[in-house]
Amino acid sequence: MKLAVVAGEASGDLHAAKVVRELKSLDPALATFGIGGDRLAAEGMTILHHAREMAIVGFFNVLRHLKFFRSVYDELVACIVEEKPDAVLLVDYPEFNLRLAEKCRSLGIKVIYYISPQIWAWRRGRVKKIARVVDLMLVILPFEEDFYKGHDVNVVYVGHPLIDELQHIDPQHAARSTQQPLKIALMPGSRDHEVETLLPPMLDAVAVLKSQRDVDVFVIQAPTISAEELLSVMKRCNVFTRVVPYDGGVSLAAADVALSSSGTATLESAIVGTPAVVMYRLSRLNFILAKWLVHLEHFSLINIVAGEEIVPELVQHDVNGAHIAKRVAAMLEPIEHKRILDGLARVRAKLGAPGASKRAAEEVFRMLNNR
Repeated sequence: MKLAVVAGEASGDLHAAKVVRELKSLDPALATFGIGGDRLAAEGMTILHHAREMAIVGFFNVLRHLKFFRSVYDELVACIVEEKPDAVLLVDYPEFNLRLAEKCRSLGIKVIYYISPQIWAWRRGRVKKIARVVDLMLVILPFEEDFYKGHDVNVVYVGHPLIDELQHIDPQHAARSTQQPLKIALMPGSRDHEVETLLPPMLDAVAVLKSQRDVDVFVIQAPTISAEELLSVMKRCNVFTRVVPYDGGVSLAAADVALSSSGTATLESAIVGTPAVVMYRLSRLNFILAKWLVHLEHFSLINIVAGEEIVPELVQHDVNGAHIAKRVAAMLEPIEHKRILDGLARVRAKLGAPGASKRAAEEVFRMLNNR
């Protein structure tokens, strides 16, 4: 079996690599090529372009790099035409992958989409295109299955792969009232833009909190972000903390509270049971565009999955040191602390049982062997 795989972000690389590993146990002769990162490369995939090249966020930033994306797309399509894979496995990364899905369908190649684009949040009209060009949609959030079934998409809910990756951590270890020193994990994101915009206000909040109490702070370093980049931001802010390479949730679970970018990192907080302040910050133009396109009550995945506000969300000008520190203090009040922990437990329960990557691989294998 031969697969083309496109995972244009760090989280996609991680989750796709798990599926490829499970697929190799089903078909030891599996061959893969495409776009991915170090984890897919470690599974033997031929990397045409590294995921770090593709990690460009924001509508206007993407426009500035449009020539690059067109070149990558053309190169990948040429390779698909030459290699003739049995299917393409597309992982999130919707703007690039939905265009590729349409091309592959025209070439007569099966299209499997793992980790749905968040079209339930914005540009819902794209579901018509998905129904037309995607042969199998594998979703990881519980409400996505009903959404796609309602639009006649062939869909299977496989559960969230983070449950597998973090199942070694007992969330009860984090379910405790905070003690001195207050342990704070900073998770500024996996993209350069996120680190540049979110780490400074996080560090400002650390300075405020340190003036009020004894604090033990550390930055959890995403695999796509260098320690040098983190140190450079700290130097500009004149606030220094230790840097902890991503360790599969162990350090996060040991924290009393996390300051987090939006995205997958927030679900990690829910799974390990660590309360988080979630923040989102864009350029003015990108924020105006997002407000026009996105129609959701919440932007944190914790709150979206819960269907209610479990953790505080800060956006744009509210992402500042004083405001973040104030929210942290409020979260530590005993009644509020317990409310958040109970909410995180409910979210974890909604994300399904372990085995998501294996179930996804079995669905891929079943489809391709019934073709």
